[in-house]
Amino acid sequence: MNGGFEKKALRIGLGGIAATLLMAGGHAYAAACTTSLPLSTVLAAGFSCTLGDSTFSGFTASGADPSTAVVEFFPVNSMQNAVTLGRDGGMFTGPLTFNFMVTEAATHSILAASVGIDVATAMPATTTVTMFNGLATTPATLSNSGTGLVNFSWPGVSSVAADNSVTIPKGAFVSSLTDFFSETTEHGVPEPASLSLFGLGLLGLGLARRRRS
Repeated sequence: MNGGFEKKALRIGLGGIAATLLMAGGHAYAAACTTSLPLSTVLAAGFSCTLGDSTFSGFTASGADPSTAVVEFFPVNSMQNAVTLGRDGGMFTGPLTFNFMVTEAATHSILAASVGIDVATAMPATTTVTMFNGLATTPATLSNSGTGLVNFSWPGVSSVAADNSVTIPKGAFVSSLTDFFSETTEHGVPEPASLSLFGLGLLGLGLARRRRS
């Protein structure tokens, strides 16, 4: 009798541990961001994914066909990640919005964020207004390879809401929009070292083009 009781208790105990681990894992970890995902996938309710120490979630978009648009996630360098909304070789031809949230691991923070667009036509001008935590990038009008930058006060912020709004007039074409996030390796890293590496990340727009070609 005691042997049967002990075995039953062991099964219950192991089952409880397994359930606890599964529940903890389900809440603590998001799936890894793959290089390229359909927009329809990231727009699904509850979607989130991780790239290094960054977790991306809360995606919304308008003016982009979820069945043809793609979202790309990639590291620019050891301290900067990027997210691109593109048409996989196609073009956006009307008003476009693309919003999401990026959250850093507990030991990290975001020091700066920037936006860049690829346009097929210099004129008429395409206007892009991107807000990072309510701070607008400047200049608002971005031509081909143009970038707008927002710096956050040291030691940075733990999460950033990225809100992109693109006005594409008749005759203008946009192939992609990319948001970049420069992060510290951990709280307490000297600010000048972190910001000097961010300058290298501004080359990321060119890298994004090469990845799509």
